[in-house]
Amino acid sequence: MEWQRLLTKNAALIDAQAIQIGLEREGQRVTSTGRLAETTLSPVLISKLPGLQRDFAETQLELVTPPQVGSQAVLRALTLLTQQVRQGLSPELIWPLSMPPRLPQNEQDIPIAKLDTNAVAYRQQLARRYGRRRQMLSGLHCNISITTGLMKGLYDAQTDCHEFTTFKNRCYLHIAQNYLHYRWLLTYLYGCSPQCWPQSGLTAPSQPVRSLRNSAHGYTNLPGVTVSYASLERYCQTLRAAVESGQLSATKEFYGQVRLRHAGDHSHLRQDGIQYLELRNLDLNPWAAAGINLSQLTCLTWFVLLMLWLPVPTSVDSWVEAGQRANEQVAIEAPMQVPRQLTEGKQLAEALQTMATSLRQPSASQVAQYILTSLHDPANTLAARWEQQTNGSLERATQLALQLATTPQFDALT
Repeated sequence: MEWQRLLTKNAALIDAQAIQIGLEREGQRVTSTGRLAETTLSPVLISKLPGLQRDFAETQLELVTPPQVGSQAVLRALTLLTQQVRQGLSPELIWPLSMPPRLPQNEQDIPIAKLDTNAVAYRQQLARRYGRRRQMLSGLHCNISITTGLMKGLYDAQTDCHEFTTFKNRCYLHIAQNYLHYRWLLTYLYGCSPQCWPQSGLTAPSQPVRSLRNSAHGYTNLPGVTVSYASLERYCQTLRAAVESGQLSATKEFYGQVRLRHAGDHSHLRQDGIQYLELRNLDLNPWAAAGINLSQLTCLTWFVLLMLWLPVPTSVDSWVEAGQRANEQVAIEAPMQVPRQLTEGKQLAEALQTMATSLRQPSASQVAQYILTSLHDPANTLAARWEQQTNGSLERATQLALQLATTPQFDALT
């Protein structure tokens, strides 16, 4: 498929609104001293705010927005929900980091979310398999899809696929394959889990790194779980095989950094096709009250479109595996270190600039310049900023986290 030609022919439909986004922001409830909250999440607050959910633990919030067209609209929705939740939780706070605060010494004192019987049983199984501490890491998931108008425009401009669903599957698989190869760049720019607190359950390196959560130390399935992105059929087959072999208890236990998704359950995916991609690799931005800011979402939008613009090698599984290795290297680098993948990063920035010129999109060009500047100056990255302000001290990190949680900075989205 000649994706560059298809995108160029549809240049009039492509801008910062070309991607529909839904956000899922996780975060721990804590006291004013940074201890894990010991309260039950208010049923009244839950009933009042449909976007408020709980993840693994009773203290682990999940704030979910409906899909919105464009970065500004979805950030506005998440910001409003965050403000409402903060007000309803007071005097408790939302811990602003992906790494949890100091956890109880006894793991059994980490309370599983008080949900229905099946949901509790599933979480108990996760606790046995991974330990409760590992489940307390938090992040931000982006559910992304190409807007209907653009997807139809791309489909109408090609002749290779005679069925729209088949074309959509190829489109989303292409993005996923490249995203998994190049996601190290997002880990470099926006990784921000450089250290961990006591009783975290993690074996952390002796020095701060860029993103523990995105490394082998972080939120991963047990060794041996391998899911193929070579095709939709292979993805479904290998995921189902992991469940049948007992490596996973359910398809939703797959912690891959990209999930191929359908609005219904997993059984609908192969039959009805991919409806959106769930991107799961972003750490929380502690300086953004909503866990992410507008510039990050703009960068992510153009990064996703760049993944469609770029070609994919024929050996997809090897391509994805190479991306995993690159991401691991970047995740455990010191925050102020220039990435080992500097050359590839510069090539990505240049490709984005080429795409921006072809599609006549100055905002994409600005993102390309930001990437290039940040590759040469790690001080622009979130992990380096955190390291500069805390100097590796957990005491300073706790103070900064509580300060940011108490006086959050919301983007102006008028």
